[in-house]
Amino acid sequence: MTTPLTVQVLLFAHLSRQVPQPEFSVQLPAGATVRDLARQLQEQHGLDLSGCMAAVNENYAAPSTALQAGDEVAFLPPVAGGSGEPDSGPLTFAEVTAEPLSLQAAEQFLVRPRYGAQSYFVGTVRSPNRGQAVTLIEYEAYASMAQKVLHEAAAQARQRFGGEDGDLAVYLVHRVGRLQPAEASIVIGVGSPHRRAALEATDWLIEHVKAVIPVWKLEELEDGQRWVEGVSPAETL
Repeated sequence: MTTPLTVQVLLFAHLSRQVPQPEFSVQLPAGATVRDLARQLQEQHGLDLSGCMAAVNENYAAPSTALQAGDEVAFLPPVAGGSGEPDSGPLTFAEVTAEPLSLQAAEQFLVRPRYGAQSYFVGTVRSPNRGQAVTLIEYEAYASMAQKVLHEAAAQARQRFGGEDGDLAVYLVHRVGRLQPAEASIVIGVGSPHRRAALEATDWLIEHVKAVIPVWKLEELEDGQRWVEGVSPAETL
């Protein structure tokens, strides 16, 4: 007789509002896959997981991925932007925070004698959006995975744009919590010996991060709420 396995389930964004607790344990038969877990959750909790992605132990996973006892399985709606070990060296600063963001902090990290160029992008809460006034946005993140994704993005940018020596400094900080219009939600910065690499790396990071970071946006409108539509960087259920 095979021994059942127990996994930890995490739910985010609108999924977390459909159950009493967004984090709970589930017991499954040995050999169960992510797809099997999703079916069980749909049957037992009435969750609609169609179109959602899954992450196992903070890595995007296919529905066919086999689960092991003790795995942490997160179900993620499409991420609203707009593996390996994390790169945590001195040339990367990557963080998910509830604190207000500061362009000055990015400058302090990136301005170094050997870098003749610094490029920055600051994303702020916009109102109106799609013809409706936005009073605030609540940013929700799978924080530990989001921070890992930021570190991996920095490493990829360094490999793509840093030349043979990978000489780029990268600053990536994303805000979570409740933000008012005009407040900064993300700061991206790159320091490089040459301006072209800094500009191209910043542009690539803007598009890449918003497509892969597990962050969701709930807009507060004058007449209600709405989740901002997102994208799916991994295979969906």
